[in-house]
Amino acid sequence: MNFSTADSIPRGVISDVAIANLGVFFKLALNPSLGTVGLCANVINIVVFYKMGITDGVTHNFFILSISDACLAVVSMTNSASYILYAKVFVGQGGLENNAQAVYWVTMLIATFLQSVSMITTVVIAVVRCLCVAMPLRVKFLVTTGRQLAVILGFTTLAACVFIYAFAGTRVIIVPNPQTNGTLALLVNLKWVEYTLFYNVTYYSGFFIVAICVIILSISLKRSSDFREKSTGGSSNTTSVGTNTKDGRREARIVKTVVFVSIVFIVCYLPSISFFVTGALVPEFSASGLYRNLNLFNTMVIETFVMINASLNAFIYYFFNTRYRTACDETFCRASNVDKE
Repeated sequence: MNFSTADSIPRGVISDVAIANLGVFFKLALNPSLGTVGLCANVINIVVFYKMGITDGVTHNFFILSISDACLAVVSMTNSASYILYAKVFVGQGGLENNAQAVYWVTMLIATFLQSVSMITTVVIAVVRCLCVAMPLRVKFLVTTGRQLAVILGFTTLAACVFIYAFAGTRVIIVPNPQTNGTLALLVNLKWVEYTLFYNVTYYSGFFIVAICVIILSISLKRSSDFREKSTGGSSNTTSVGTNTKDGRREARIVKTVVFVSIVFIVCYLPSISFFVTGALVPEFSASGLYRNLNLFNTMVIETFVMINASLNAFIYYFFNTRYRTACDETFCRASNVDKE
């Protein structure tokens, strides 16, 4: 992105006044609220999963996902605060306004990195559960907790390297903004093409892999339910049936948890996918193009859905994971009772 003057940045479909008002709604009210809920929910997740014992792959991966989403919530709230500061508080105050804008852009970029970590963790969770369905006897030895962690850390390292490569030479330039009688702090010398290519490939791949896994797991869940009903109705060995039913129900709860986490992921990341597609098809849909305000509005909507995704997982764990619900009740209900005493 290279900018010479603020006049070279047209308004596009959404006016500057409209985007400013939308910014207040999203950045001052909606997204900070969701970020607060997401942070609290994921702190609870981290505590509960740690108490459960991070030994099996499922708990281990959910623990990593909770950490990533908690960090994403913190970055989102920082981004919202910096937007309000430069748009409403520090207008025309030179250094303070410019610093707030720089923080806004930096936190937005960091958020894309954290999204990629959450994405690969969700992919690993969905793929591993599919493998458990496809080859339940072999997956324990083939897909160990260590190997799952290696995949997540490997991709995270790769994403971090791409992030550093793309933004290592970035610098901030200050240009006048006649609309506010202030200034604009703009990032230049970004390797945006390489960065966008990497994240487009990973986002599309992860999105479709998770979608395929949801289909497979949903079919497996339906077959397992039908099989348990037939087994219960036709078998005379109640002990064997009871054991199988108990194991089947436990597996079904795990599958349901993964399915719902994956579905929420798919729904909440649809705006990101459409954003990338629109940017690829419409060159003016960019931070410096004709539809720059529409681009900014979409980033706010994306942030909203990302925060919804980060906030909902705790409720999914609680309702579909018996171990999580028990550990959560023991941790926080007992602590509450002790405080009352």
